[in-house]
Amino acid sequence: MKNDIKTTLKAWPVIALATIGLCFLTQKTAELLGFPLPDQQHVDVVRKCLLSMFSSKKSFYTCLFLLAQVLFILPFLEELLFRWLIFKFPIRKLSKSKLASKTKKCAIVLSIISSVLFSAAHYITQPFPDAAFVALFYFGLAQSYLYMKTDRLLCIFLNHMLFNLTNVVLVLIVPA
Repeated sequence: MKNDIKTTLKAWPVIALATIGLCFLTQKTAELLGFPLPDQQHVDVVRKCLLSMFSSKKSFYTCLFLLAQVLFILPFLEELLFRWLIFKFPIRKLSKSKLASKTKKCAIVLSIISSVLFSAAHYITQPFPDAAFVALFYFGLAQSYLYMKTDRLLCIFLNHMLFNLTNVVLVLIVPA
């Protein structure tokens, strides 16, 4: 377990670059599909919240709680639901059945289903622009692939956590 954490943390620069690449891929896909790109208002709201963190004790604790949610609680719960329950659990059941030869095809279909549901859950709870739906779909596919390759929930949880951390950092450093 310690090696998983060390390996994933060492990979953080790669995850950060992949996050930036995902933003680029999302922009190009959004342009191709004619989706409006995210407006700056969403980013500005997050930036103001994070920057106002130290203005008072109350806002500090509120932002600290929000950061804990974004960096730890939600990634863990989302990966349990979308990658383990919806994606990996059915594959494990299928691989033990008579239909084991169809596991690879089912993994692809379940990966797409879990990624669409993952994107939809974010889209419904926080009405982001359509381009964000595409970005989260790509991220869901990448998480499913990572889970298939590592077979470790901890790896995808840490990857999700670092992905969210990268996005928080990008929100703070990218100019308005």
